[in-house]
Amino acid sequence: MLAELPWGSALKALKSALRGGVEKHVFRPSGKHIYVVRGPTGSHLVMGELACSCLDYYLNVVIRGKRKLCYHIAAVAISEEEKTFTVVEHRDPEFIGVIKGVLSSEGLDPDP
Repeated sequence: MLAELPWGSALKALKSALRGGVEKHVFRPSGKHIYVVRGPTGSHLVMGELACSCLDYYLNVVIRGKRKLCYHIAAVAISEEEKTFTVVEHRDPEFIGVIKGVLSSEGLDPDP
């Protein structure tokens, strides 16, 4: 997975995963979960290996098709493998609010 990223991005993924930058937000009682990767420039919402809210993902994965992932998705995969993520629990009705909060912290408008 790291081989698919530029060297600098692979290093960021390792640092983020191994230094506790990944949070797994679990919603109860459904068990749904999302990940938040916190870094020096902000937080990003990651939906497993499916999508990330960062600009790099949008530009290089979605638009240009240069890669299959961004470093945030790699950080989640590494933290899952190494069990270095932090678990944050919420109740199911808080799901939308948590997503809106993360997107707002990124400077994105969750209510266009």
